[in-house]
Amino acid sequence: MTLTLRPIGAAMSGLAMRSAAAFERRRTLHQIARLSDRRLHDIGLERDWDGSILANGILGNGRGI
Repeated sequence: MTLTLRPIGAAMSGLAMRSAAAFERRRTLHQIARLSDRRLHDIGLERDWDGSILANGILGNGRGI
């Protein structure tokens, strides 16, 4: 019985961690999207013409977040 429950528990734990990470990412992106263009620029981001947030600078290479 323990042999079948342990992998199921590990899978559920991994699913919970991924779900929590996805929720946190969506929440963070929502908070960033509410910032003004000036604040975005101050933290190294910029808003594209369509409203998406881009990372600028050496590390960002203009890629969307």
